[in-house]
Amino acid sequence: MLLQVFNEISSREMEKINVLKGMTRNYVFMAVLTSTVIFQFIMVQFLGEFANTTPLNLHQWLVSVLLGLVGMPIAAAVKLIPVGSS
Repeated sequence: MLLQVFNEISSREMEKINVLKGMTRNYVFMAVLTSTVIFQFIMVQFLGEFANTTPLNLHQWLVSVLLGLVGMPIAAAVKLIPVGSS
């Protein structure tokens, strides 16, 4: 669930490795990110039958966050691969 959130953060700056720099000053981005987290939380926890989801417990939420965080160093490593022009 949170992979989308961490992907949004990683994709914020396509050429830069430090994608967190200045993130809190971009109010539109922070609003979109906050909305994404809130709506996904509501869908998972409270809209089970409608969204075909099962509520998560605290341990499952923590695992979800940790799995999402794994994508950030991978995205940074991919940005280090040189891309040649054709």
